[in-house]
Amino acid sequence: MSTTQEIEQGLLDLLRRVYGEDLSSVVVYGSYVAGNYRHKSSDINLLILLQNCSPDALERFGRDGRSLLKKHRVTPLILTTAEFTASADVFPMEYMDIIASHKVLFGEDPTEHVQFSHKNLRHELEHQLRGALLSLRQLVLAARGRKRLLAAELKSWAGPMAAIFRGLLRLRGVEDVATDYSALIEQVNTVYELQPGPFLSLLSMREGGGGNPVELVSELLLRLEHLIAVIDAYEVDR
Repeated sequence: MSTTQEIEQGLLDLLRRVYGEDLSSVVVYGSYVAGNYRHKSSDINLLILLQNCSPDALERFGRDGRSLLKKHRVTPLILTTAEFTASADVFPMEYMDIIASHKVLFGEDPTEHVQFSHKNLRHELEHQLRGALLSLRQLVLAARGRKRLLAAELKSWAGPMAAIFRGLLRLRGVEDVATDYSALIEQVNTVYELQPGPFLSLLSMREGGGGNPVELVSELLLRLEHLIAVIDAYEVDR
């Protein structure tokens, strides 16, 4: 049995034991399925859909699964089936990610019944971009001019931007969205007619390259402000 098969079987055994007949579907998604998963360094995104989500069962899952979840860096997303179906209008960006790269481990494929509106996607993208802008400003305040601290905080801040980039591409109808972070940034630059800039520099910094974090933050803030203006003015008819 391969490592991935052992991980999947271990997760299923745990979930069946904890949730029993309440367990509706189990789906892995993201890098684990997309082909760029690295054992013990990549996270495993796990969607767990239940008929009922009781606090007692949640506590038992956390207690019994603590070692397994930590060992394999599993990030569970736990919803009832009804919640998953009803919240596609609130989280279209995240659900599109699940649909793009997923594997059903148990039950029916829940993504077959999900419908999206590009209007909702536009709204969530604007919300996420504005949130990224505000959090970046807060990092600058918290760093208080300490370049080393600011550089370290920037590396963590950059992580969630990949999901936003994928959403930006899907809003424009791009179907073949890159999985590599560098290629993803290049795609966004091309589709939105942007010059190569701060996000590639940030990626270089994350990978050990140099650079002035104070100057980089200024460029990042300008790029985010520009993207927010573009998305705010973007008209969607569906």
